[in-house]
Amino acid sequence: MTDETGVRYGYQLIRQPAYDLAGQHLGRIADVIVEPDRQGRLRITEVVVASGLWGRLLGYERDEMRGPWLLQAFARAVVRRSVRRLPWSAVRVGGR
Repeated sequence: MTDETGVRYGYQLIRQPAYDLAGQHLGRIADVIVEPDRQGRLRITEVVVASGLWGRLLGYERDEMRGPWLLQAFARAVVRRSVRRLPWSAVRVGGR
C-alpha cells in the first residue's frame, strides 16, 4: 500500500465492515488516515470506524474540527459517540 496504490486501496476500504483482531464487529470504515513513511511513500496508519449511521462525517467526528457551535454540539452528542479512530494494525476488513 504505497503512494498511489495505497491511496487507491484506501478508497476501496470505505464502507467495508471492520472487525477487531478477535473477530468482534466494530462497524464500517468511514475514512482512512495515511502518512508518509521514511521513504515518502504513503501508508495507511489508522482508520475511522463508525458503528452507527454516519452518512458523510464532514470532519466533525474529529475533536480538532471547528465550526458553528450547533454543529459541534451535534457532533459531540450524536456523531462522535459511534465513531472511533483505530490503528490500522488493530483492524481486519471484510469477513471475520
